[in-house]
Amino acid sequence: MLTHLTLINFALADHLALDIETGFNVLTGETGAGKSLLLDALSACLGERTDSHSVRFGSDKADVTAVFNYQPESLEAKWLEQHELADESGEIHLRRVIFATGRSKAWINGRPSSLAELKDLGRFLVQLYSQHSQQQLLEPPYPKQWLDRYSSFEAPAQKVRDAYATWQKSIRQHEQALLAQSTRLQRIQTLEQQLEEVEEIIVCNYAEIEQEFDRLSHHEHIMQDCAYSLNVLDEAEQNISQEISGLVRRLEGHTGRSEQLASIYQALMNAQSEVDDATAHLRQFIDKQSFDPERMEQLNQDLEMFHRLARKYRTQPEQLKQEYETWQHELLQLQQLEDPETLAEQVQHNEQMFLEHAQTLDQLRKHAATPLAQQLTEQVKPLALPEALFEFKFDPLEHPTAEGLSSIQLLFTANKGIPAQPLARVASGGELSRIALVMQVMNAEKTDAEVLVFDEIDVGISGGTAEIVGRLLSGLAKHVQILCITHQAQVAAYSDQHLLVKKQQSDPASSTIFALNETQRIDELARMTGGVEINETTLQHATQLRQLKFQNSVKA
Repeated sequence: MLTHLTLINFALADHLALDIETGFNVLTGETGAGKSLLLDALSACLGERTDSHSVRFGSDKADVTAVFNYQPESLEAKWLEQHELADESGEIHLRRVIFATGRSKAWINGRPSSLAELKDLGRFLVQLYSQHSQQQLLEPPYPKQWLDRYSSFEAPAQKVRDAYATWQKSIRQHEQALLAQSTRLQRIQTLEQQLEEVEEIIVCNYAEIEQEFDRLSHHEHIMQDCAYSLNVLDEAEQNISQEISGLVRRLEGHTGRSEQLASIYQALMNAQSEVDDATAHLRQFIDKQSFDPERMEQLNQDLEMFHRLARKYRTQPEQLKQEYETWQHELLQLQQLEDPETLAEQVQHNEQMFLEHAQTLDQLRKHAATPLAQQLTEQVKPLALPEALFEFKFDPLEHPTAEGLSSIQLLFTANKGIPAQPLARVASGGELSRIALVMQVMNAEKTDAEVLVFDEIDVGISGGTAEIVGRLLSGLAKHVQILCITHQAQVAAYSDQHLLVKKQQSDPASSTIFALNETQRIDELARMTGGVEINETTLQHATQLRQLKFQNSVKA
């Protein structure tokens, strides 16, 4: 559940801290006041794309924090445990900082995180429904997606998609085998020759050979420099080791007289230890070195072979091993393509597996379609559509797809005695908005998210229809937390918390959001129903709307 939002220099907000209650929360305000401010800030915390326009004019950055609480066994709790982000407080703190340059940074419970992680976690926390969702109803895939989501068919639908992908992959492999059959033997022979030629040399590490050859080539110079270094460090009459030891002895007696001298003394002690270690390691290195002309000749031959083969196969010497592995993989594939008939059998097997999964899913969908259409019909009828009727129509596809064996249409009629037809063809804009609203509410009942956000989804409805929408959302809010931007007083009247957005014409302009008490709510409902002039009649009407909320709550 969302419990708190803090906005600092975000869009029109200067500094805004807001507590969000459980249940049904509405957000209202005059046009242009900035009602989308809260939702934009929440979206930013959930990893959605932002830009420099999110930063308040004159500021160098915007800072937004959203706080959620969660249950120990919830999906978000498991996600936090998997990512080692769980907090003992039982809260989730999502923070997003957007800079005026367009860059942004994100944190989850105080740890820097990517936007992908914010989005991944956010899908367990919040589900957003917008006023544009009705356009989804007109898209061909939507009825099938809605049916699958409401009926919890995601798992069998995914099985069908996976089986289809496997089937199509086996078809491609079979086709490739048939095409490769004519040239396969020649290519196998070429690859075997290449592998045999390179096999002996790639067991050697080119980088190591090159380094060893370089060391032997400069053996005399290296030994001269090492001998000189050892002499300066430890063997000369005035060597570094003795000089440092003398300095240590001189300062040792003064360490108690000055913290700074004590620090310098300790640094010299450390330096003496490092010099002693370096001297010992240098002696060991010198003792182990020897010049082997035969070894150098062998390394030279190996390097020549590396370069010759690299030129032949048009690659770099250090890439020969990778080329060898690529050839091995290609050879293995060609050997597996030796029998196209075996692959043809695999195609048939995979096709049968796909058809079995697809037929099962088709039957599940058809079995669930009728009662779901009836439920949708009953939910829509109270929204001034008393004769509404919905049906799902299944048409077999000429060629099966990853989505199944049938195309699915949602048919609708609003008039008694008239057959149902495709929704996009017969539904008016107002009917679409009401249908979309009910379908979204039905979907919301099945979501795993604990916070549902409805952004002006009641556009196109009014009067008694809006009141029924308010009841729907109020009932849904008994199970989940709801945030709803609305222009309808009948919807707002059913809320548990009423948030008002106001714009202040300061310099620069700013918006603020605050919770209303009951008296303020009546005034805001009156403004929403009666316009600028608020009189006794509009106040009485607003009071009646609130009373309806309480009366229905008692009945429930």
